[in-house]
Amino acid sequence: MTVDELKLHYEVKTDSELAQKIGYSKGAVSKWRSKGISLETQALLQIKTKGKVKANIQQLTA
Repeated sequence: MTVDELKLHYEVKTDSELAQKIGYSKGAVSKWRSKGISLETQALLQIKTKGKVKANIQQLTA
């Protein structure tokens, strides 16, 4: 999953709005943008979105 996929799901326009909506810091969202979202965080966010935004399990085999 990407930051942009999360923004679409939560219907927000900015990374700051996303951070506030999901309960993470703006710095965390910024880090996700540059380094990607860890699989652990993706799993938590997948649960939080009730599976509507999927974790990228292909990273496990990369």
